[in-house]
Amino acid sequence: MMSQNRADIKDRIRGELDYRVNVKAETEIADLHAKLDELRTDLMHAIDLAARHNSATDIS
Repeated sequence: MMSQNRADIKDRIRGELDYRVNVKAETEIADLHAKLDELRTDLMHAIDLAARHNSATDIS
C-alpha cells in the first residue's frame, strides 16, 4: 500500500512536470510563430521595395 502511494505521488509529480513543460513549449512555439510572421512581413516589404526600385531604374 505504501509503495502504491509513493508511485501515485511520483506519477502526479511527473504529470505536473509534463504539463509545465508542455505549456512552456506551447508558449515558445507561439513566440516563434509571431517572430516568423514578423520576418515574413519584413521580407515581403523588402522585396516590394526592391521591385519598386528596379521598376524606377528600368524606366529611367
